[in-house]
Amino acid sequence: MAVKFAKHSLRLKGIAHALPHATINNEVLLEKLKNKCGLLTARKAKAIARRMGIDGRHLTRDLSVATSAPSPTSIELSVQALNAALTAAKVEMHQLDYLLSHTCTPHTQVPPNAAWIADKQQYHGPYLELRQACTGFANSLQIASSFCAVNQQPVAIIGCETGSVYFDMDNQFIDTEQLVNFVQMGDGAAAAVVAPLEQAIDRSGIISDIYLGHIGVGKDSGFYLDGGSNDVGNKQMARFHHNTAAVRKQGSQLFELGLAALQSKGHHLDDFRFILPHQANGHIDKLLAGALGIEASRVINDAKLLGNLGSAAIWVSLSRLINSGVLAKGDKVMVLGAEATKYLYGGFVYQH
Repeated sequence: MAVKFAKHSLRLKGIAHALPHATINNEVLLEKLKNKCGLLTARKAKAIARRMGIDGRHLTRDLSVATSAPSPTSIELSVQALNAALTAAKVEMHQLDYLLSHTCTPHTQVPPNAAWIADKQQYHGPYLELRQACTGFANSLQIASSFCAVNQQPVAIIGCETGSVYFDMDNQFIDTEQLVNFVQMGDGAAAAVVAPLEQAIDRSGIISDIYLGHIGVGKDSGFYLDGGSNDVGNKQMARFHHNTAAVRKQGSQLFELGLAALQSKGHHLDDFRFILPHQANGHIDKLLAGALGIEASRVINDAKLLGNLGSAAIWVSLSRLINSGVLAKGDKVMVLGAEATKYLYGGFVYQH
């Protein structure tokens, strides 16, 4: 199974995240569902939420109505995170060589989020958007590492999701997979400003060993969003489809492959203060720690309070970790990304 390593490491000059509104706990979430869809539907959702281990999330949607537009929008969240990251990096928007974004819940199909962000920021440079879902960060870093090495200028990367608006609180829409999405997913955005390794030596971390691989050829998608050209004849609301059985079957293997990729570069678990996996449930710290034979306190688990943030998850967790102040100079973080649409895995090593 091939894994692609970027040739160049990066400096992380600044990172920040943005979460909409206050945390919505399960009690509030399920009460809103009961009001719209009845006690039986709410009880089913409660049982799923208990298994998922997710107690809270931030949402852009209005839970008082069956469907709603996002507020704030993905563009507003992205701009908030980006401006904070630029401030932390002491970089002006016009100094960016490229603007990269990744999401699977775009503001519009076209133009991409990157175009709307550029418009809001009055940015006249080039931009690009990816649709690699939960491993969009890894593909973005592969691209950024090449751009930075060649052009020797900083690049901004933004991951954002506002997927809560794809849930219709109507029993005609709801089935088990939609209830999983309802209790599992959260909304949010994060941005990172990266630069060539040779720049900004003081007060900046290093992103190295950027890797990406996949095992999805010939496999059914574990997670996908309809509403593309393949579905326009259905004349119904676009929805996320979630093959939970397939995801359970493939999910752990993606983490194993990511770990093997980094071990092939000479890294060992004992080298890392923290392991930062993609977090699709609130039990990930105990599950992964048990599989790796390490203490659960070394595994970052933000999903318990934020839900699964999809394309934004890794960046939000890394931002929270770095900005918490718990990392000491020289501490290393192993990032193990995984996604279920076509089973990609990707990540990197961060050294503070």
